[in-house]
Amino acid sequence: MSVAKVARFYKEYGLARTVTKTAREAWRAISNLSKLKIRTCMVCERRAVFFRTYDTQEAECCVRCGANLRYEMLAQWIRSEYGDRLKSMNVMELDPSSPLQSVLRTSALYIRTYYRPGVEGGSVRAIDGAQAEDITHLTLGDASLDLIVSSDVLEHVSDLHRAFEESSRVLRPGGMHLFTVPVCPLTERRAILVEGGIQHLLPAEYHLDPLDPKGVLAFWNIGLDLPEVMADAGLDISIAMGPQGESGRIVWKAARI
Repeated sequence: MSVAKVARFYKEYGLARTVTKTAREAWRAISNLSKLKIRTCMVCERRAVFFRTYDTQEAECCVRCGANLRYEMLAQWIRSEYGDRLKSMNVMELDPSSPLQSVLRTSALYIRTYYRPGVEGGSVRAIDGAQAEDITHLTLGDASLDLIVSSDVLEHVSDLHRAFEESSRVLRPGGMHLFTVPVCPLTERRAILVEGGIQHLLPAEYHLDPLDPKGVLAFWNIGLDLPEVMADAGLDISIAMGPQGESGRIVWKAARI
């Protein structure tokens, strides 16, 4: 194989970046061995090691399923609230590879979704069966779902109000959108979409994205005033669980009115 082909291979598949990232995270894990824990994971419900790839509880994950605190909180609430009823429910999760699959795949219908600009909504990805969806323009029918689950997704949606309106449209009476977002003091826009690009209202903030090494832009800070800010979106928004953990993690529920 020529040097040019090798270079192109590495560029296309990101092997150099992957090796570098793996080595970096391994070193971080070693440096945080004092915080290693062995306990039962609230998602996969198995005895597992939890270690931190860097010094924050957000990076403390189950080595079996990859769940961290926010996913454990979501799993606990779903099991407590729905129990065996989950088997008769239609569920959509805004994550194609979430640790919650072991919990949600028992539902009657479980749609795992991903978002990428330019991909036709409703199309199914051959590699993993995930469905392309935009939470602001869903392809699903009215009142077709009982539960929507998202974990640290909504802060990256440019039109948050529209996202909640769409959630309300596709949820059945009594259905809800259960979600987590990073905890902030107040709800405020960080950026808006304008003709030709993005206008930043606050300094640009990017969060980790397993599908994009550049990270994903946060369009919103979402605070405890969210129910008042989104009062006209057709959902009754309230805290379902929390705060818990070092950063005061909260699980929100947005129930269809």
